[in-house]
Amino acid sequence: MINPTQKPWRPLAAPALNWQEDVPAAATAGDIYFSTENGLAESDYIFLQGNQLRDRWSTVGVEQPFVIAEVGFGTGLNACLTLAEWLKDRPEGGSLHYIAIEHAPLSPDDAERALTRWPELAPILSSLLARWPDPIPGCHRRRFPEWGVTLDLWWGDAAEVLGDLASHAKPWVDAWYLDGFAPSREQGPWQQDVYDAMAALSQPGATFATFTAAGAVRRGLNAAGFTVRKRRGYGTKRDALYGHVREAMNLPNSMTPWDINPQPVRARRALIIGAGLAGAHAAYALATRGIEVTVLEAGSAATGGSSNLQGVTYTRLSHQHNPLTDFSVAAFGLAADCYQSMAAAGQLTEGEDFGAGGYIQLHDDDETLEHLRQTLPLAPGFARVMRAEDIAELTGITPRCGGIHYQRGGWLNPAAVCRALLSHPRITVKEQCGALSIERSADGHWQSRDCEGEVLASAPIAVLATAHGVTHQTDTEWLPLNLIRGQTTHIPTNDALAKLHVSLCDKGYLPPARGGVHCAGSSFGPGDTDTDERPEEHTHNIGMMKAALPDLTLPEPSGGWRGHVAHRCNSNDYLPVAGVVPDLSAFNAAYDRLRHDRKRLIDAPCPTLNGLGVLTSLGSRGLSAAPLAAEVLADQLLGGIPAVPRYLQRAIAPARFAERALKRGESL
Repeated sequence: MINPTQKPWRPLAAPALNWQEDVPAAATAGDIYFSTENGLAESDYIFLQGNQLRDRWSTVGVEQPFVIAEVGFGTGLNACLTLAEWLKDRPEGGSLHYIAIEHAPLSPDDAERALTRWPELAPILSSLLARWPDPIPGCHRRRFPEWGVTLDLWWGDAAEVLGDLASHAKPWVDAWYLDGFAPSREQGPWQQDVYDAMAALSQPGATFATFTAAGAVRRGLNAAGFTVRKRRGYGTKRDALYGHVREAMNLPNSMTPWDINPQPVRARRALIIGAGLAGAHAAYALATRGIEVTVLEAGSAATGGSSNLQGVTYTRLSHQHNPLTDFSVAAFGLAADCYQSMAAAGQLTEGEDFGAGGYIQLHDDDETLEHLRQTLPLAPGFARVMRAEDIAELTGITPRCGGIHYQRGGWLNPAAVCRALLSHPRITVKEQCGALSIERSADGHWQSRDCEGEVLASAPIAVLATAHGVTHQTDTEWLPLNLIRGQTTHIPTNDALAKLHVSLCDKGYLPPARGGVHCAGSSFGPGDTDTDERPEEHTHNIGMMKAALPDLTLPEPSGGWRGHVAHRCNSNDYLPVAGVVPDLSAFNAAYDRLRHDRKRLIDAPCPTLNGLGVLTSLGSRGLSAAPLAAEVLADQLLGGIPAVPRYLQRAIAPARFAERALKRGESL
């Protein structure tokens, strides 16, 4: 299981490499990453042929993907070859989900050097290198919809990652690549915990293949429930192992499954209430999984908290792991990749809809900054600590102190993001619907009615994505959400600000100009439902900018400051709320014993409102949090492979509030 909470936060170190011409070898293990004779042919023979993939792909349907899991991603050779061959043989409508695990990820430069010798891999390799994840522990999901491929790159220990996935008690995997350095060189994936988790995650008939024939590996796989066979090895190696799962392995449950959806819905239709960032990302996540989605919006799309002229993709680092930091960092990585992909596809226009360059977070010298100064060099493409004078040189404006330059993401126009997401061909949007309610119909579907009682849409799956408005629905009125007023100020650009090409954040934020205007903000008014524009809040925003940038002159326009007021919402723990909605009364009954013994493991399925999900509490970080929260939600609803470790799934699950209340001896 994965849970690094309270451990020091640090990126993973890249492996030290020795090169034999252009074949990398690990300095510590003293072993090569692939055959010096012909690594591509070796990969094909051992893994694709060993799992008989070309024959099996022809039977892949549209209902669920074919799933490959690789233990030991290394240079990415196996993944690139597999994707290239998949594209040759892909059945119509078929999809592939490729999971890869690596505890010491290579830099993209080293991966490129290792694999450029094979021009047949170039289209796959170039796409992967352009989206290569930073060496941050956790899952990095990359979707390639034009290929029908989802790639999950898990940076971390194989036993921990597979144990975490296996804790969901769902058999997902059709084929295994068991790679790594020779068992005699390092322990790596050659552990019984790994084999047991592989068996627990395997579909009936799932296969495996590996380059080794070591006796300990054979015995371990056999003990886990695999039928193990030998065949001729590649090149000078005498034997290699392959086989299939013989019997299911049921691992003991280590935690109460209140965050697991025991009733995933296999449906082709969904309805979503809300067309802001939360609803748009939820709709897109479902549509990319083949679901026809109807989005209902009370007013116009991209209003409410999604209506500001500009927003900034944002994360927060700490010197220690904790759920808030770890979800923020994971979400930031996926959001940056999401918007980069949208821009590359022509869905967002630079300068009008987005601006790259990342952002700078001013940060006073303290223990956290010193820790990050020491550790961030391990992830040079992710972020770097900068002195005040270096920030001044980069931006042309002198800040009050140094800070951290996050080099991914940038600023975006939220309305443009919503429009691009909602333009997916499987999404239908209905605006100006007025007040909407949702209820279960006689056929078990969810249906939404307008204020006159007319049914506007009905589907087996429904998602509530109306920010604080979800508390107006009976099934989610108990969620502890806080409404927050925020007013931004529209600052006309000037000679000093015109040089700004990277967003600056302190207590507020100041992005580069869009159309000659910087949307700066914002005020913070918990519980304030009014929408009037207030001079004192503009004064507050300008004050934040001047405090962050003491030398900056911001003369008030002759007509006074102008801006925009919007409302957002936060939960009481400042994390998103994303997942399947529990049946509250049945939940309280099922887990009542937690009121008397908060550490008790109750091995009972979570009572849920089947097919009903919620995505809210994005606060001021909707652009950053929504893509990952939507992935978690979609996987929960449909029973898909999770994009986050279990501790983060629990951290954002709607049921967390009910579970915490029981542990306090109460019930919601």
